[in-house]
Amino acid sequence: MPHTALYRKRRPRAFSEIVGQPHIVRTLGNQLRAGQINHAYLFCGTRGTGKTSAAKILARAVNCLEPKDGEPCNVCEMCESILTERSLDVAEIDAASNNGVESIRYLSDEAKNMRHQGRYKVYIVDEVHMLSTSAFNALLKTLEEPPPHVVFILATTDPQKIPATILSRCQRYDFRRISAADIVETLKGYLREEGLGFEDEALEYIAYHSDGAMRDALSLLDQCISMGSGEGVTPDKVREMLGAVDRVKLFEFTDALAACDGGAVMAIISEAMDEGRDVSQFASDLVRHFRDVLVTGLAGGADFSSEMAARLAEQSKAVSSGRLMGYINAFSETLREMRFAPHMRTAFEVCALRICMPSTEVAINVVNTPDTAPAKPPQRPVQSEAPPVVTKKTNTSLDLNDIAANWDKLCRRLPMPLRSQCSQCGVEADGGLLKIIGSNGATITLIKGKQSVIREAIADYFNLSTPPNLAFEVREAYNKGATAAATAAGNTDDMHSRPQERPETGSKILPNDKPMARLDEVPFEIPMEEIPMEIPEEAESEGPPHDWASFGEAVDSNEEW
Repeated sequence: MPHTALYRKRRPRAFSEIVGQPHIVRTLGNQLRAGQINHAYLFCGTRGTGKTSAAKILARAVNCLEPKDGEPCNVCEMCESILTERSLDVAEIDAASNNGVESIRYLSDEAKNMRHQGRYKVYIVDEVHMLSTSAFNALLKTLEEPPPHVVFILATTDPQKIPATILSRCQRYDFRRISAADIVETLKGYLREEGLGFEDEALEYIAYHSDGAMRDALSLLDQCISMGSGEGVTPDKVREMLGAVDRVKLFEFTDALAACDGGAVMAIISEAMDEGRDVSQFASDLVRHFRDVLVTGLAGGADFSSEMAARLAEQSKAVSSGRLMGYINAFSETLREMRFAPHMRTAFEVCALRICMPSTEVAINVVNTPDTAPAKPPQRPVQSEAPPVVTKKTNTSLDLNDIAANWDKLCRRLPMPLRSQCSQCGVEADGGLLKIIGSNGATITLIKGKQSVIREAIADYFNLSTPPNLAFEVREAYNKGATAAATAAGNTDDMHSRPQERPETGSKILPNDKPMARLDEVPFEIPMEEIPMEIPEEAESEGPPHDWASFGEAVDSNEEW
């Protein structure tokens, strides 16, 4: 027999087998028992929470010949044909690959035909948010007034992309993330059925990394079982499969950061890298560990086992909440920059060492070195040949308007083609953010991908320890030159920005009118003596003069002037 993936093999076949969604199971069961079947359902939630499984169970339940307390029997002719995908009354449509209007028109025309065997024709549309606008419009009329024998079940992970006209015509059911405890119990039940050994810590680690998705947990377990070696499911095997670092190392790393012990930090990083761990996975696990310590210290560790919650609570007492939030910000920023760094390990190590150096003002503002040295009497400054130490400014002393005023100078420090892209955009101060504005969405997308380079240039130009965070906005018909001109016109107060009076006559000078220079302001002398010139009398009566000599010497033989 061909191998079947574990998440397909363990797919729920009844509502009672769906894990972590009691509110949905109860509501659908009551509708089926009362015979109140709605014409349209919307199942939304994150991946691996049971949306498609619930849709398939509902499709069998409404067509089952012998339902039992709102559950499909899964043995009758209709249930078997639906389970084996032979039924013509149940159709599954992938909206990601059939998102055009023609596909929805075909579905609407097909829905008008009578059912074949079952009581209802059920259409399951997965990833419905991928439909185009015209496809949604084509579906709207059929969804509003469907035939009495048709049931639509729409499933999506992104309900905010669905038009409100579609949402208002469906019964919406939100699937929650499955708790780690429920995932662990489900995995234990399967392993006991298969007679496989396991350790609770390994299953907790799988549940922790599945992020509330049962499908992810089953896929990780399936991969872990395939590794074999006859030891069952062990924590070492799970960490080796994920390329993750032991949680004990995460606790030790956090303690070393809090103690500013750079040597211990580097030793833990080297050990993890020698074991073949992924540095980006290490950074991601650290950020999540800091979050767990912070949340446990503030709100308790209800999402963890008793042993893990006690350990997290103990570390939360040793490391303050301010430091933990600073660690999260620093490593999250480093994790983003590591995607473009030529050497990811170096970027990760630099971030950790900056936190461990008390003599340096760290960007996250969590290293506070008390001033324990006694005050010294004032001394006369001694001249030294060493250059002065440049202290970096903090964000509190930075005015974002200064960056906006020097944006063009900053752009000249950027590499091409980022320089030309940023030169086309303008900037504005928006609260604590520096907003980059442009009229071209593609240009803004390219700039957004290089925001670490822009922030580095800002920090270098203004000598900052922490550059400001950036925001991005696309405005149609945005004109950087016109905006700058309007701003300058509103802020300047010279003679070209408003009408002024001439000092001699008191008349108004228009903005584009150039004032006349006075004679005493001319930088050269004009001879004021009279130039004698005699005009013959016949010139006034007989037209143009013929005696050119009366005006001066002729320049050529034709007596032209």
